[in-house]
Amino acid sequence: MLAQLALSVTTATTVAATGYAWRYRQKTLSDPLTGLANRAALEAEFRRRRRSGPVAVAVGDMNGFKAFNDTYGHRFGDQVLIEVARVLARETCRGEIPVRLHGDEFAVLLPGITDQAAAEHRVRQLQSAITQITAIDGQPVEVSMALGVMTMPAESADLSHLLGSADDRMYGDKHTNHSRTDIAIPQPQ
Repeated sequence: MLAQLALSVTTATTVAATGYAWRYRQKTLSDPLTGLANRAALEAEFRRRRRSGPVAVAVGDMNGFKAFNDTYGHRFGDQVLIEVARVLARETCRGEIPVRLHGDEFAVLLPGITDQAAAEHRVRQLQSAITQITAIDGQPVEVSMALGVMTMPAESADLSHLLGSADDRMYGDKHTNHSRTDIAIPQPQ
């Protein structure tokens, strides 16, 4: 009887500790505001995914995001980021991982994409989905994101290089007609 009690306590303690460890790990790998994966999660998934094939990484930031904070305040800006995260989470396909890097910068890990044109097509789909955000907390908004993407074969893939190249392409996207940087923010009434 005493042995069964000791076993029950040990089992309960182990289950509780395992649950706590899992929750702690999830907390360290996710962004507290949006719930998306964070950079540490991106790095871990990149190392894991590149072993099984080619990878692409898209990097983007919000166009005109500062205007949301300046016009409506930072809580509203946070709501914009949360909504963008929801859209990215909803629109990513199985295996793709949306990430909030920091501030208004996001990334999406796109494993298995071998072709730069296919990666760019996928990025345009994500951009289009983000532009469908038309209201935040009942306030009309125009939301867009500049995105750049880079692909690499698995054997030569390096996350730092991919992120840097995708970031360069994202700034190129900001300077084309694909992304609007002059977002009109309706004034509060």
